[in-house]
Amino acid sequence: MTKDIETFVTPYYEVKGFSPTEKLFVMTDLHGCSQAMSRLLKHYDGSSKVVFLGDAIDRGPDSYGVVKTLLELDALCILGNHEFMSLESLYPEKVYYKNWAPLWHTANGGDKTLDSFEKAISKDVDYIENRNKIRFPKIYDDYIRRCQSHYLSGNILFTHAGIPPQGEVKFYEDPFDVEHFDDTFLWWRPKTLYETYRYEPRIFNGRKVFSVSGHTPTNPGFVRQEYGIELDTGHVLKLALEIEPDSDRSNCRYRIIGTLCSEVYPCETICPSVTVKQIFKTIKKCIEGQIYLKGCNYGWN
Repeated sequence: MTKDIETFVTPYYEVKGFSPTEKLFVMTDLHGCSQAMSRLLKHYDGSSKVVFLGDAIDRGPDSYGVVKTLLELDALCILGNHEFMSLESLYPEKVYYKNWAPLWHTANGGDKTLDSFEKAISKDVDYIENRNKIRFPKIYDDYIRRCQSHYLSGNILFTHAGIPPQGEVKFYEDPFDVEHFDDTFLWWRPKTLYETYRYEPRIFNGRKVFSVSGHTPTNPGFVRQEYGIELDTGHVLKLALEIEPDSDRSNCRYRIIGTLCSEVYPCETICPSVTVKQIFKTIKKCIEGQIYLKGCNYGWN
């Protein structure tokens, strides 16, 4: 895949009865893919509030670059499960949860994050060194400490992993408070179609909300749903959301911006029988038409 492949932008879609309080540009699950992030940001207007739904790090080659850009954008950042897993390794003096360190370093891509951090430190960025002699850039500490558990703008709820359609939800804000922090809603995923955003809005703090979340790799045809948006489509495709209120903030409209990404997996291995241009066109059509994408191994379930 060529590195300069352009993004696609869908038409605007109307949402009745739900609206944020201001225009927002939303990204999620970039996982160290700074090149894809840069392409998505070509469609950022420069003034909307940037909201990031978590998982800036791991798997891709440039976690440092993703975090640095989010701070430069003064993004409102939400803690993801990958940031959470990193805490036990990077803050051993404070954090002791479920022995995440071995899993983070290996199966979840923490080794790629630490490589990215070391490259940045070798270029003289400020860093922190913990008691285990692991070094990480000071800006990652800045990023972690600004992360929130969720963001409610009007009646649009932004979370990392989403919330279930029933039951009370209590978010915990401080992951360094090991006695009280509950990581349930960093990991939650719908187990059935009923638990997706297709059939009814979520209830949060006693009111109906339109939900926007990442975390769960979603087939492109299921990104846009009646009562929410699942914005994470895995490593091969990175999406952004631009969403804005109407004049009286009773309704809103949004559009999806997407780009293919080969920073984790080479796109040439996705489906050898078709070209990148064909893949690109098919994905855009699936998102716009809410058509389930099947036939090739694009990396979606």
